[in-house]
Amino acid sequence: MFKYVLIASALAAVGSAYNLLTVCNDANFKGNCVTWTGDLKKCYGLNEYKGAVSSAKIFGSIRCNLYRKDGCKGGGIVITGPAYNLQEQNFNDAASSFYCHFN
Repeated sequence: MFKYVLIASALAAVGSAYNLLTVCNDANFKGNCVTWTGDLKKCYGLNEYKGAVSSAKIFGSIRCNLYRKDGCKGGGIVITGPAYNLQEQNFNDAASSFYCHFN
């Protein structure tokens, strides 16, 4: 019976909202920042932060892909930990959308 409780708990967590990604419009998590909470495996637009992200970080063991174009299209980068300065990855002020998933 214990095995079935674990499976049910894992399935319930799949439908839960997660803290996904925090982005800031200045390097080193300064300036205006916002944290997205939502579902994994879903594309999100950066709205007013489109073209204005200079640092980003993920939560827990997820990873997020940042994309140059809306709809999670175009070239991009993968965030697997804190990215203090996206200029170092030639991606400063370039992100338009993102997609997060477990490692």
